[in-house]
Amino acid sequence: MRANTATNKETARAKINLTLHVGAAQEDEFHPLHSLVVFAHIGDELSLQMSKTETAPRLNISGPFADNLPNGADNLIMQAYGKFSTRRDAKPVFNLVKNLPIASGIGGGSADAAATIRLMSNHDQNLRPSPKTLSDLGADIPACLLSKTCLMEGIGERLTPLPDLGQVAALLVNPGVSISTAAVFKTFDKTGSSSQFHLPPSSLLEMAQGGHNDLQETAISIEPVIHTVLESITAQEGCQLARMSGSGATCFGVFPDIEDAQNAAKDIKAKYADWWCMPTMLGDTP
Repeated sequence: MRANTATNKETARAKINLTLHVGAAQEDEFHPLHSLVVFAHIGDELSLQMSKTETAPRLNISGPFADNLPNGADNLIMQAYGKFSTRRDAKPVFNLVKNLPIASGIGGGSADAAATIRLMSNHDQNLRPSPKTLSDLGADIPACLLSKTCLMEGIGERLTPLPDLGQVAALLVNPGVSISTAAVFKTFDKTGSSSQFHLPPSSLLEMAQGGHNDLQETAISIEPVIHTVLESITAQEGCQLARMSGSGATCFGVFPDIEDAQNAAKDIKAKYADWWCMPTMLGDTP
């Protein structure tokens, strides 16, 4: 008799905030958001194997950004698994290939948690925690569960899918620094300002160009290298838009096609060998 069941896999796609408008903190200290969110065609890879030989859930981590990432209770994968009431005769073994930079403004941890929820739900249709039980995992969890182009509002819980907007070619760049989201919002509350938004349904690029990232200047004040990243992307031939995603430090550039994004990646890597540069497509596959 075989001890282990079949392995299932999910891609935890990177979340990109093409726009991010941030309101003033409310009485509960949360900030109302309005964000145009898309997902990249790259991400972490997570697999699940239910084992009858393990005595406890286990998480194995490999990949280019595996170093210093906890594999215990602090990891969002394990926290997401903890939301499920599972059978006692089998324990999950998760294997994560960490391809995305950590604490980089592209929702890597939240995407991993969402992939965990999808894997566990696929394993047993009765294992579907309510949205309320998942709310404490993070504001990006609902969007990462959807993993499709949408408007994200409230504190991340209100999603409006935006189908048929297609895709744009992009380059994601991270200079190798991690920024605390809490620190960015704390500084924003002291020195930042909220912008107005008007995003009538049009093309994905036009909607992105019509918005801002209200946290960008605050993040630059904490990590000035972000300004250098944005300058480097803007200087690339064909760049249509350069902006920071989320609370940083990852920035993105939008280009006419993937070849332009690939050429931009080569040029930036030649100058900044230690930076993470990843050409990809953003948006929903037709």
